Amino acid sequence: MRAILPEDSLLSAQEAISLFVSRVPPERRIKEIEITDALNKISAEDVYSPIDLPPFSRSTVDGFAVKSSFTPGKFKIIGKINIGEYKKIEISDNEAVEVDTGAMIPKGADAVIKIEETKIEGEYVEIPKKLNFGTNIAWIGSDMPRGTQILYKGEKITPEKIAFLASAGIGKVKVYEPPSVYVISTGDELIEPGKELQPGKIYESNLHFLISRLKNDGYNVVGHKVVGDDKDKIEEALEEASEIADVIIITGGTSAGEKDLVHQIIREKGEIIVHGLKFKPGKPTLLGKFNGKPVFGLPGNIVSTIMIYDRVIRNYLSLMKGEENTTEETEYAQLLLPVKADKKRFTYIPVYLVQGFAIPIPFDSYMVGSFSLADGFIGLEPGTELKEGDKVEVIIKRKDMRITLIGEEDKRFDNLNVRKIYLGSQVSCKALEKGIGDIVVVSSLFCTPNNYDYLIERRILEQGEGDEVGYFDWLGLSKFNRNPSVKLKSPSTVLNFLDKAKVFAPEGYLKEGKELGKEKLFVIVRNKEAFKFLNGIF
Repeated sequence: MRAILPEDSLLSAQEAISLFVSRVPPERRIKEIEITDALNKISAEDVYSPIDLPPFSRSTVDGFAVKSSFTPGKFKIIGKINIGEYKKIEISDNEAVEVDTGAMIPKGADAVIKIEETKIEGEYVEIPKKLNFGTNIAWIGSDMPRGTQILYKGEKITPEKIAFLASAGIGKVKVYEPPSVYVISTGDELIEPGKELQPGKIYESNLHFLISRLKNDGYNVVGHKVVGDDKDKIEEALEEASEIADVIIITGGTSAGEKDLVHQIIREKGEIIVHGLKFKPGKPTLLGKFNGKPVFGLPGNIVSTIMIYDRVIRNYLSLMKGEENTTEETEYAQLLLPVKADKKRFTYIPVYLVQGFAIPIPFDSYMVGSFSLADGFIGLEPGTELKEGDKVEVIIKRKDMRITLIGEEDKRFDNLNVRKIYLGSQVSCKALEKGIGDIVVVSSLFCTPNNYDYLIERRILEQGEGDEVGYFDWLGLSKFNRNPSVKLKSPSTVLNFLDKAKVFAPEGYLKEGKELGKEKLFVIVRNKEAFKFLNGIF
């Protein structure tokens, strides 16, 4: 029976896959695995850090921990804390504790001086200069606060994310299992590579392409077979495939010839959902079901097989293993803000990518969380300085296609299922200027938009005494800075400094305190699809 495929009834590749997904929804299986086995798997759940990173305040140098308010001066050495050790040591005035890089800061200390900048005399160490509060200390939560989202459902797990999971103490994750696939190639004309080529025959190549491509994409090929144009043998191969595989791919036999038997068998024993695509090469492609399993029938032409796999089959398989539209590559983007390299060293700077712009992420070498959340990074030669708008080549680690919020952080946004780029109003005001971002949140202390969709008014509260803990200059909250000894990039970490210093944060982060002033957050929604994510907040 011939299958005539009228041109005016054909679907595009996108229309065909959309119809097929609606009729044969991709089935997903979830499995919990060790993080050491999670590379390139797709996360089946949102994962949040249960701890602050770093989990304790630690030294960034080998040196002596002291109270900064008593420097310069002579300090009695009362002990040493090695990296990995926990000691109940509390220092008093003019006392010092020797610490390794990465070691815990003893109670009472608020600064560390490098050992090479001191003079040791027996039980005493001479500190010749004034130290500021927080010198050479990586404060608890300064990389990522407790509750930071490490993985989102549907994200491919990278080596950097595995490092982040491990740093947060998470040993297992739930992932989607990749589907199993069975590949069949049909045709009397086919000869296995390596055998002598007979007149009128061709070497089989579809099977070899599909097996290698499936394995390269991370799928489990559980069986494969080459069969001639014999209806019973083709049906037998399909029966075998449907028993052991999640998906069947079969090549040949889908066109209009008398010996094109595949479409006949699937029509009689299963269901054809799409037959024929508005696609060249690849017009006779078939999408259907056999014994309840999705089956893709491809023309025998190898170029058709390659094209249809890339444009149709791969998309469906990706949905089965929970994968979103992520790629690893390089691309050019415009810098949203200026950057500069170390004067003496080649420098990598992590960035977010948003609609053609690269947004530099403030970063230090210990910040595995910040690095793992980046979309990619740029490499700069020593001493390089680039200005806003310069074009840079970004080495892509991932592409996050979710709705994107750019700007200021607020408690109301904690449960929003969107991508959050909390880099403050320095970035969000630029985002408004350049027309990027789906949801943009700017502080009234930085800039005032001509129009906005929602308004948040919040009080800024202050608690504590002593040295001031403030915020980096890109945040609206930095406008309340006076003379901060330590600068934070998130109000979420401010609780770590209660009873240690003078702190301030918006209400919600602090429950009580003296009111310093008020701040307005303007929320601008640039993408209509983003409004649904804000339902229930405003």
